Amino acid sequence: QRITMRPRILVNVREIDMTTSFLGAPSSLPLYFTATALAKLAHPDGEVGIVRAAHKAGVPYMLPTLSSYTLDEMLAARTPGQQLFAQLYVNPERSRSEEYVKKLEE
Repeated sequence: QRITMRPRILVNVREIDMTTSFLGAPSSLPLYFTATALAKLAHPDGEVGIVRAAHKAGVPYMLPTLSSYTLDEMLAARTPGQQLFAQLYVNPERSRSEEYVKKLEE
């Protein structure tokens, strides 16, 4: 069986819509900012700056478990209605993981 590719040349791309969603979270582009540990090593604003940039770009951000800022500081940087994902490395002391998840659910 042959498959033929037929490229579309000179297609009008003036008005395209790249919006989509991830697990119900709207995104202006088909991507999200993933969790990156210790972002403050790359920039003084670290994860707090990424939370703000994600909102400005209209894309979701996954909060890292191992971050330069506390979870409370990252959550405080959110804009009202901004949806975030969260990475979770389960702590050997399960109560710490439970506390982390409860903060995220608030």
